[in-house]
Amino acid sequence: MDIDLELPSGQEDRLDTPLTTDTEPNVGGENMTRGGDGVNVDGKGIIINYEPRNGLEFETKEEAYSFYREYARAVGFGITIKASRRSKKSGRFIDVKIACSRFGSKREPGGGAVNSRSCPKTDCKASMHMKRRQEDGKWFIYCFVKEHNHEICPDDVFYAIKGRNNKQAACQKKGLQLALDEGDVESLLDNFMLIQAENPGFFYAIDLDQEKRMRNVFWVDAKGRQDYGNFCDVICFDTTYLSNKYNIPFASVFGVNHHFQYILLGCALIGEETASSFVWLLRTWLRAVGSQAPGVVIITDDEDKPLKEAILEVFPYARHCFSLWHVLRKIPLKLPRLLNRLDSFESKFNKCIYRSWTEEEFEKRWWKMVNNFELREDDWVQSLYENRKKWVPTYMRGICFSGLCTAEGAESTSSFFDKIINRETTFKEFIDNYRVFLHDRYEEEAKANSRTQLEQPTLRSVLPFEKQMSLVYTRAIFEKFQVEVLGTIACNLLRKEWEGETTLTFRVDDLEKRENFIVAWNEAQSDISCSCRLFEYKGFLCRHAMVVLQMSGVSDIPTLYILKRWTKDATISHISMMTSGSSNRPLHYRVQRFNNLCKLAIRLGEAGSLSQETYSIAFYALEEVLEHCVGVRSSEALPATQGIEEENHGSHAAKATKKKKAQKKQKLCSRNYVL
Repeated sequence: MDIDLELPSGQEDRLDTPLTTDTEPNVGGENMTRGGDGVNVDGKGIIINYEPRNGLEFETKEEAYSFYREYARAVGFGITIKASRRSKKSGRFIDVKIACSRFGSKREPGGGAVNSRSCPKTDCKASMHMKRRQEDGKWFIYCFVKEHNHEICPDDVFYAIKGRNNKQAACQKKGLQLALDEGDVESLLDNFMLIQAENPGFFYAIDLDQEKRMRNVFWVDAKGRQDYGNFCDVICFDTTYLSNKYNIPFASVFGVNHHFQYILLGCALIGEETASSFVWLLRTWLRAVGSQAPGVVIITDDEDKPLKEAILEVFPYARHCFSLWHVLRKIPLKLPRLLNRLDSFESKFNKCIYRSWTEEEFEKRWWKMVNNFELREDDWVQSLYENRKKWVPTYMRGICFSGLCTAEGAESTSSFFDKIINRETTFKEFIDNYRVFLHDRYEEEAKANSRTQLEQPTLRSVLPFEKQMSLVYTRAIFEKFQVEVLGTIACNLLRKEWEGETTLTFRVDDLEKRENFIVAWNEAQSDISCSCRLFEYKGFLCRHAMVVLQMSGVSDIPTLYILKRWTKDATISHISMMTSGSSNRPLHYRVQRFNNLCKLAIRLGEAGSLSQETYSIAFYALEEVLEHCVGVRSSEALPATQGIEEENHGSHAAKATKKKKAQKKQKLCSRNYVL
């Protein structure tokens, strides 16, 4: 079925009420998606010998929720977070309403729904309303409604996910059931609910098989969704942890921000490593981040055929590449018969891929190497050649990997994920690590933002390039670029290799690296490239190119080679464009307005948290704006759900047509430049 991932919280028409409300996941057939605060639970677990009553106290809201959940299990009905409210002053939760999962009115299925739910909505009033006492901070039951208006339905969403009915108990475990036990699934969804309570933009989706067992899970936090809008030029899908060496079948989508820090753009638990599972994952991720396809997609395993097929299907117009570092790392494993000659082979291999300026040079060196080491019949070597345009540097001109394909980047990636998972990590540790990891990542980026804004870098040369980029790049990127600027001292322009109609080609000797490099310069088009491929792999010009520019009388780095993703304004224009676009044209669907405001609020949170002064400014400004909005809203009599019905209740055929058109119109996120 189609998955609607555009709604940031379950039921849009409830967003205009005083309480932040939600409804159950959109479940039908094989998919369950969530973008709000709710989570459905069901089943018959621990038997509770007493029922809720008004005035009953709890230390925390989580304790109160667990109490009602166990009561619901004993009785045999599902529950969901119906509404929640925070204090305007402290920002803490003060009011939560939990309801039977069959609350609300019945929705008509879109044409020809398959496997529709056997537990329809009945507007059931059974619920538990709890509040936080201001004096001591304890929670108490404010109102408990016991009576249901329906028979108990055993086929509820969470009941099906956990596989507790007799039919599923008799089935053999497979997929995620092999990696996660019943308690793990419960812990996962409970944590999703808690994270959403703190982070409304947090999104998750669950893929169910035909027997309604959990097959795959995907989630991404609000920051990751926003980050992708700024840094969608290149992303990496990492399936390293899907091997049997790890307890958790973890896969991730990540990229790099403007401080050269890795950013987590999505996480998944994969139960079945099939093309269909990866297609579900990629499509779900794409919709969660705004349906804009990436410009370059890197995968860490060149032999992951199901993932390669899925990427080709979901991102047909993106540039598909393998991680060069991972290819090099496989040589000893894939060619054990060359163990005695491994050093010699690696030397020839590196010369072939790094020193070939043209495709003709690469072809000549490749086949000479293959023949000398008798590798023509080796399947892995053959596959590398067939896919050469996806990993050989010679073919990479015109794209940028932003540091994701280098050895330095690969080592950083490993340490990046070591904070979440290792071979001994249990599922509980994994969930705890993830939440701590998110907090630490926010802190690291905030510190980098502060350093860029408050500290002026020290110039260490007289080259105009250094001063120019000190005003443009973030501090972290400038320091990397500065290394190249200082490296020009060790470079000599040997000679002009040849001169074409529009392009001059030079050979530059690098005394520090003890190599010479070829640089091609087209002055008319301000186009320059170097055989070291630094720009392609890291995104800024190398010392060899700067030597040629200096010799040619050019005093500024050409704008074509100043990637906006590395600049101080990398995250500003996306927000500005988004907000200006929203203010200049009406947004007919409230979900669009909600998403735009959430993105802007995240940006405000980043800037406002830098100091106590900025925090106070942001906090009081938000309070003032909120009061103004509430006043305007109370004076209006407009329907709260304008445009929602058209968006959610179209026919199944209309959705399918819309989906096909969207795929055809899918835009690639290409490099942005500073003009």
